Amino acid sequence: MTADVRARQVSTVMHVRCPDRLPEELYRQVLELLADISPVVKALPPSAGLVQLRGALRYHGTGSRRLGEMLRVRSVSRLGVDVRVGIGESITVVATASAQIAGSGGVLAVDAAHTVDWLAQLPVDALHGIGPRQAAVLREYGIHYVGALAAVPSAAVQRLLGGSAGGSLPTGPGASTRAPSSPAPCPSPRPSATASTGTSWTAPKYGPPCWSWWFASGTCCAGAARPPER
Repeated sequence: MTADVRARQVSTVMHVRCPDRLPEELYRQVLELLADISPVVKALPPSAGLVQLRGALRYHGTGSRRLGEMLRVRSVSRLGVDVRVGIGESITVVATASAQIAGSGGVLAVDAAHTVDWLAQLPVDALHGIGPRQAAVLREYGIHYVGALAAVPSAAVQRLLGGSAGGSLPTGPGASTRAPSSPAPCPSPRPSATASTGTSWTAPKYGPPCWSWWFASGTCCAGAARPPER
């Protein structure tokens, strides 16, 4: 993917993290706030959610970051719950972004044109989907940053990590974000929420979070500078 094509892309995926151990009723109400922004919402219990913003951008006539800020203000003012909001072009990017927000709340929007550079400088254990054991294996082989990981052929990553993580590499960037899935249904909103928005919960249009697609293609991070080893 060329820089010009990436620059024309718009970040249309949002990942929302609520505080840990949030009561179920409050979590349900946060999901209802997500449905007020977009009808395409996926609950990620116990305290997170995914939102597809493509249609919502046209409906609200504003940008992705503005929608994230609007969600946070509504959640704090109406529910007393601060949230961490990651916005980007894929599930992996947004889930990674929301986890990078320090404190109890905030909005981090990763512009599509700068996604490669932003990911490249992160340590491998910051990438969504890589656990401590996988990160330890990668560091043993001198792979400390996502930029270095992206430069490793997918077959080599499969050999290093093994198991389902290595064996489930898609054929190209973005494949996992569009794959059909069968997630647990979202909680039904209260009647008042449905009546006020004119929408209802719908099945998600993207699959579960997956990190491996990012480096499944040798070109997805081509040219990204490798950070200095620490």
